[in-house]
Amino acid sequence: MSEKEIGLGRLFVREAVRAATWGIILLIIMGIFITFVKQDIKEGIAYGVDRAVYRAANYAMDPALIGKTKQLIKEGIEYTLTKASKEAKGVLGETSAEPGAQK
Repeated sequence: MSEKEIGLGRLFVREAVRAATWGIILLIIMGIFITFVKQDIKEGIAYGVDRAVYRAANYAMDPALIGKTKQLIKEGIEYTLTKASKEAKGVLGETSAEPGAQK
């Protein structure tokens, strides 16, 4: 029998068996690969996390940044208190200027 004489059903079954065989081989190879590489992936992720935490800690403990942060916080508090003081004086000035208000 030549290729032309094989029926469509037989051809489909033959190719399906061939594809299933290669699929099983691929799954076995992938399983072996994942087994060997899984530990490396875990170590790589742990290394990346440790490195990110280390860098963040270095930036957070930088004396120049700490000094600048303290200065900015101080300026922010001073600005807020000045602004609130002006607002309070304005409100108190308006209420005392109202007719019928007691002094």
